[in-house]
Amino acid sequence: MSNNVYNQYPRRSATPPANPYDRLQVIDSNNSDTTNTYVDRRSPPPRRKKTKKSKKVEIASDDESYEKYNSKSKNLEGQPELKNEKRLFSWMFSKKVPPLVLEEERKSYPWKQANLLKRMIFLWVWPILIKGYKRCLVPSDLWYLTDNIKVETMHEEFQRHLDKILSKQEKKHIAKHGSSEGFEWPVWSIPLAIYYTFQFQYTLSCIFLGLSFCCQALSPLLTRRLIDFVEYRYYGFEPTLNPGIGYTIGSVVLIFINGLLLNHFFHDAMVTGAQAKAILTKCLLLKSFRLGVQAKHDFPAGRITSMMSTDLARIDLAIGFQPLVVCCPIPVIIAVVLLLTNIGVTSLCGIGLFIVSLVVCILMTKKLFVTRELVVKFTDERITLVRELLSNMKVIKFYAWEMAYKTNIAKVRDQEMKHLFTIKVLRNFITAYAVTLPTFSSMLSFVVLWKSQHMKSPGEVFSSLSLFSILAQAIMLLPIALSSGADALIGFRRCTDFLGSEESLELAPSTLQSIDNASDYNVKPPASDFEFEAEPYEMSEYGDLSNNSNGPVLEVSHADFLWELLYDENADQYWTMDEKEIDRAKKQKQAEKRAKKARKYNKASYSQSRHYDEKTQFDSTSTSDTIYEEQLSGNLSHENSFPGLLDINLSIKRNEFVMITGVIGSGKSSLLSALSGFLKMSNPDKGRLVVNDDLLLCSSPWIQNATVRDNILFGRPYDEQKYRRIIQACALESDLDLLPARDFTEIGERGITLSGGQKSRINLARACYGDQNILLFDDVLSAVDARVGKHIVDNLFYDVLRNRTRVLATHQLSLIENADRIIFLNGDGTIDVGTMDELSGRNMNFRRLLLYNNELPSDDNLSDYDHLHNESVMMSRQQTHDEKSLMRQQSILAEQNVQSGRLIGDEERATTTIGWNIYKRYVQLGSGFFGWSAAPVFIFFVALSTFCQVFTNTWLSWWNEHKYRQLSDDFYVGFYVAFAFLTVILTAVQFTILAYMNDTSARLLNSNAMQSVLHVPMSYMDTTPLGRILNRFSKDTDSIDNEIGEQLRLFIFPLAMIIGIMVLCITYLPYFAIAIPFLGFGFTFLANFYQGSSREIKRLESVQRSLVYNNFSETLLGMATIKAYKVQDTFVKKNDDFLNKTNEAYYLSIATQRWLGVHLDILASMFALIICMLCITEQFSISAASTGLLLNYVIQIVGLLSLTVRSMTQVESEMNSVERLHEYAFHLPQEAAYLKPECAPPAEWPPSGYILFNNVSLRYRPGLPLVLNDLTFSIYPGEKVGICGRTGAGKSSIMTALYRLTELELGSVTIDGLNIADMGLYDLRSRLSIIPQDPVLFNGTIRKNLDPFGTYDDKVLWDALRRCGLVDAFQLNKVMLTKYDPKHHVNYDDLHKFHLDQMVDDEGCNFSLGERQLIALARSLVRDSKILILDEATSSVDYETDAGIQDTIANEFRQCTILCIAHRLKTILHYDRIIVMENGQIIEKGVPKQLFQENGVFKLMCQKAKIVAEDFE
Repeated sequence: MSNNVYNQYPRRSATPPANPYDRLQVIDSNNSDTTNTYVDRRSPPPRRKKTKKSKKVEIASDDESYEKYNSKSKNLEGQPELKNEKRLFSWMFSKKVPPLVLEEERKSYPWKQANLLKRMIFLWVWPILIKGYKRCLVPSDLWYLTDNIKVETMHEEFQRHLDKILSKQEKKHIAKHGSSEGFEWPVWSIPLAIYYTFQFQYTLSCIFLGLSFCCQALSPLLTRRLIDFVEYRYYGFEPTLNPGIGYTIGSVVLIFINGLLLNHFFHDAMVTGAQAKAILTKCLLLKSFRLGVQAKHDFPAGRITSMMSTDLARIDLAIGFQPLVVCCPIPVIIAVVLLLTNIGVTSLCGIGLFIVSLVVCILMTKKLFVTRELVVKFTDERITLVRELLSNMKVIKFYAWEMAYKTNIAKVRDQEMKHLFTIKVLRNFITAYAVTLPTFSSMLSFVVLWKSQHMKSPGEVFSSLSLFSILAQAIMLLPIALSSGADALIGFRRCTDFLGSEESLELAPSTLQSIDNASDYNVKPPASDFEFEAEPYEMSEYGDLSNNSNGPVLEVSHADFLWELLYDENADQYWTMDEKEIDRAKKQKQAEKRAKKARKYNKASYSQSRHYDEKTQFDSTSTSDTIYEEQLSGNLSHENSFPGLLDINLSIKRNEFVMITGVIGSGKSSLLSALSGFLKMSNPDKGRLVVNDDLLLCSSPWIQNATVRDNILFGRPYDEQKYRRIIQACALESDLDLLPARDFTEIGERGITLSGGQKSRINLARACYGDQNILLFDDVLSAVDARVGKHIVDNLFYDVLRNRTRVLATHQLSLIENADRIIFLNGDGTIDVGTMDELSGRNMNFRRLLLYNNELPSDDNLSDYDHLHNESVMMSRQQTHDEKSLMRQQSILAEQNVQSGRLIGDEERATTTIGWNIYKRYVQLGSGFFGWSAAPVFIFFVALSTFCQVFTNTWLSWWNEHKYRQLSDDFYVGFYVAFAFLTVILTAVQFTILAYMNDTSARLLNSNAMQSVLHVPMSYMDTTPLGRILNRFSKDTDSIDNEIGEQLRLFIFPLAMIIGIMVLCITYLPYFAIAIPFLGFGFTFLANFYQGSSREIKRLESVQRSLVYNNFSETLLGMATIKAYKVQDTFVKKNDDFLNKTNEAYYLSIATQRWLGVHLDILASMFALIICMLCITEQFSISAASTGLLLNYVIQIVGLLSLTVRSMTQVESEMNSVERLHEYAFHLPQEAAYLKPECAPPAEWPPSGYILFNNVSLRYRPGLPLVLNDLTFSIYPGEKVGICGRTGAGKSSIMTALYRLTELELGSVTIDGLNIADMGLYDLRSRLSIIPQDPVLFNGTIRKNLDPFGTYDDKVLWDALRRCGLVDAFQLNKVMLTKYDPKHHVNYDDLHKFHLDQMVDDEGCNFSLGERQLIALARSLVRDSKILILDEATSSVDYETDAGIQDTIANEFRQCTILCIAHRLKTILHYDRIIVMENGQIIEKGVPKQLFQENGVFKLMCQKAKIVAEDFE
């Protein structure tokens, strides 16, 4: 484990690393969410002093060692103190606490190294069991995996076999069709490759199972001899006990060997399943790096995550069961032969019933398969909706859309549960029928036997009964194996579709090899149709070109670029359709897809030349990585989407600074994507794109859940001088001063704790810290104001990056006058290139755009700005710190977490047994219409069905020996048949009640958990990773939906049978009662001893698996950034390490189950020995028939015990999911009441929009300073008020108070006379309108984005689109009449871009930022509220669009009260009033022109923005 950097107790290396990357030590905080932190050993983190009883953090110099930084309690990583746990049998062991194992002291996984005896009875797990029984286990207690069972080695072997299979199949396809076009992976290719990878291990498990079945099927031969011996002994034919003792020992040994083989089968098969799951997880991640255009659209992140969590879990389960299908014929054949030998041809009646039952099972399995496919679709849809909800929770709260989302998710959930219940009913019917089949079939055979006057001896009858039980067991296990196999087949099919999908050419083959040593997948042809050329060059040590240094580094000639339209797969309206409509829609879309593919394959053969320069790199989270995302329109009034970039001719020289600008939607991002090679060239025969150096496209920021420094370094060596210089150039110094641990502060998932400007600047710093010589920046300055933008342009673009080629797309025209050249997009797909003077002279559109720009600060004013900045930074620092504290320092965080800069707390991991209150609550939730009687009714039916099951065969023994002579055979037969039918009926009722309770409980738990998550405070969302919450609604929900019901059934039925058998044995053999306490003690000891460790191992595995899920999810989100910086190796390695850590616990969990199984088999063998000895020694003059009855059940008890124990451990494991969902359903922190009918305002409220803040004080949590301090002001009806001030002045806190995202400390806010604190949050938020800084669009249609509740008429929606300028008035009627109708060939690309039926992709990525802002404006128009809040709503659009939006607001919201939190002062110059804030208080307020004349703070701000008196006219 020397190479395993993901250890719990990190230590420094004694020798300096040779590789510069090795200087970076990887620290895993052992929580379930944070990614690894890269810490440069040469640059220690800041020192902190902790004063007694003080919560303040003092930041000292950066000269303290890492060990001190990570010392004290870090060794336990939040684990409880070492102490002996109080267990039931603790008194039997010493009180010495096993010490912690250091990382270097850990031993390898001993499965393969243990001696034969230890391997045979799983004694090699004893050290972990004893340690886990005495104290809680921590990850370092587990063994590390040997190389042969690590995921890296297994994946390499798997890939080799998969390549062979695919190569062979592709050759067959080429031989048949003449080319590889249309080749698709066979659905069996992945399972076959998995089998080849583990063929020895898996075949051995099949052999173990086959031998176990042989032992089981042949044991009735010994049983018959033993019964005959008792009968002969009863009549005095056997003088000695020797033969009976021999038969007894033989039977007991056979029972033990059977159990031993069965446990080894389960171990090997289940370990294979776990290994396959790990391999496929890695395959999914590797493939995600290489997805092509269509594949990215067909497989969004939510669907990939669903495959990784749900589908792979089902594949894992199924692999453990499939040997049952292979070996099923063995006991069936043996049993049939022995039955024919025992009772002759009459046994064919029972055998015939088995055959019919088998056919019925297969038919039902087919139905299960079809239904499961439907369930999977709805599960995907639900998880996608939940993911979207969690990602955009703040916006959903602003719009009060919680109920809309709850309704949408509930619709999908209802469909999912409806089909799931069908599956459960079918499974219950099959299982109930299977477990009662021996009773039913034996009844049929014996009745026929009696009727034919050939009734057999007790030995023949009861050995035959055992054979019927063996047949039934095969029938019972077969449907379980087949149904799990059907689920796995769907999972394999989905994985095959994904892994076999087309790949992009973003990475050269050599780079793919660096990700993984395995060969590339054989995939479909990529969608790109152009040739990417590169001229030869040599790189100097510092990345500069050593030749051709004066030539162009980027050159485009006569090239046309088009985005691909990919709307045919993910239309979200499926959940509103019924099954037939879904099928019709799917068939229609498949037909369209086939037609499209046929047209595509008929194109010219130029699609074969697809070679990227392997030095080219890409980074664009929002554009480049999603090839279909920019369907930009050059003019908002045009009916169709803008066609693309046409006849582009462009040459960019080395070290040149080029800016790209244009109106909204003109294609700025598209041009950058084209230069990066992401946008498809439509004329490769004519057009040409040449890149002559390393290239990096930097777009929307992807922030890791790590520290600020980690996000900037991104795994690269730490160069302090370079790092400090870039921090200063990106204006991050003052931001770092505000963080508790400076750049060692953890900034949360997706950068949730940062403002948009801070995220953008960290993203910028990361890009500049690299060594790429061509840097393309996509609107990276949109979230910063002109002054900070000017600072970045002067200090970064003109200084730090002066020796690199820079291309910046921006709408901030105040920054462009010093660019070497400007590329202006005309809006019709063409570009105009020149200097500012050249474009001003010849391009009218460019001149018009310049008219809207008047915020350019002069150079001589910059020093004044710096002085102002330095003066005010100390004033604003505390306020900024306080304002950010809502997101950065929540009350749920421990003090040490804040001090060390950590934000995300460790995931809860209970260390004791699951409380009975969880079981009790689960039963209560599932009681449904049964109410309090649910549990008693269920127990009653369990007892009744068990009694009937046992008594049926008891009655058979009485009939066989004619115990009651006065009763006729007809009477015996009548009762026998009646009890057989009762057994079937009562068992079916028992299982149905269980399914109903499971289904009801699953529905309520999920529904309540979703309800709670919808109403958690934003502070909880900010400090809880999305992956952790999503895990509750994916894996945990899947467990309570599917697994727990199945395992409960497989636990309760055999447990009831064991109890019934015990009672039967005591009834016939009272002395056996003496053994019951000892056997009970043995069983209790084994179970309790096992649970002490297994529970901890399982929970460790759950926490480690959360790490896998979170890393996987985060990697998918940051895929483009990861590829851009060539750190795929790092993230794949991290994924491998997480998988290996998970498997350390998972493998051990399986092995400990088998340890328990083997030792219970020893106990069962002792049980059988006692029964047999009591029978043959005639202690109670037991008859042969009664002996046969008891031995029939004794043989079954091994299988029943094994099944009971396995299911018991699985139930407890699955109850973890119930516990976790229960926590979310009932114990999450909640906001104030969402609905308060008794305090609901009138329907017309607010009638005017008068807002009064009265002595308002607000703090984000107790103990933090006030962010609003005794604030009093009023806003009159219809007044338009602008709020300005420095960062941290309290501007956004006013909005927080108004929306009650945080409740007030003191004071009140009233709107039109009503105190907003008295009403429900829905009544408040639904009556306000907001246009946020970052507009959020949701997956669906534009209609659904404007009106998710469906409460408004389409005319209102169309009018809103017209009023905000998205649809021209003269086009409106024509656009309205066009309807999406694929039957008549009217598809999405035929609709107007802003048609109500037009699809919005994930996060609205098929619209530009400005277009998204306009749709958000239309959303506010639809709401028609009297109060409108603009949260820097136009900071991300160009000045012309800004002016247009302001005109729309001025005209359309004339009667509304408007609060505008302003970034651009020019935006609010014509407002009625301006409020200037500082330190949470108002320092100036008044009419803008008057404030300007007062020579105060506002005038100073205006001067910096070069605003003069004439601008107020």
